[in-house]
Amino acid sequence: MQVNQPQGSTVEAITTPLAVGDKVSYVAISGGGSSYSFSARQAVIEAIDGDTATLRSSNGRTTTQQLSKLTPDGQPNELTRMLMGGQ
Repeated sequence: MQVNQPQGSTVEAITTPLAVGDKVSYVAISGGGSSYSFSARQAVIEAIDGDTATLRSSNGRTTTQQLSKLTPDGQPNELTRMLMGGQ
């Protein structure tokens, strides 16, 4: 991934690598029709296969999410950044 700098040059973006056992958060979307609900969820990475992670939440359920949709524990997740105006 490249980021355009104001000077017109490009710089390689630094991303935090995720690994099995890491605590992460992600945004879950539910609903349909005329209303949707967004919620921030937390889980632990159980397995990584390519760009997809298998997650286990505190209630024991598993789900899969793309690695690009996951935020490491302690960092603002996608929903928080959206509510803060993209900061």
